[in-house]
Amino acid sequence: MSTSTLLASLGLLFVLMPLHASADVAVILSKPEHFTDIGEGYGDIRRNTAALEQHLKTQGAQCLRAGEKLELQVFNVDLAGRDEWWYRPGHDLRVMRDITWPKIDLGYAWRDAGGNVISAGREWVKDMNYLLHSATVRHDRDPLPYEKAMLHEW
Repeated sequence: MSTSTLLASLGLLFVLMPLHASADVAVILSKPEHFTDIGEGYGDIRRNTAALEQHLKTQGAQCLRAGEKLELQVFNVDLAGRDEWWYRPGHDLRVMRDITWPKIDLGYAWRDAGGNVISAGREWVKDMNYLLHSATVRHDRDPLPYEKAMLHEW
């Protein structure tokens, strides 16, 4: 590796470091085993909680300035649609209806670089019109597409 390539790589590293330093988002999933609906079976639950946690971290990091911190606590999740009792078990089919909108109960605390609270609260984030914009939601094996779209709008 040449000296100029090494210096360019180090320069790029120093430019990118503040992006990671500003992305201080903590996500706590409070008792996911008691969530209203986070999926069926251990594999679904693990996949969905991991996808939700990663999405909250990514979205939260985009809202923070250098030194700020965001703490999110998820108290309950009710996914869009329902697994219907009449469908064969073992198949991943959720039936979407206008009364089965996604809902997430979450608390948040947004802190400045000094640790002072900028904003804090708890609310149910919900999208009662999720079916109206289903054409714009990605479905290509993306877990939780409606929930991610809802959180992005929030």
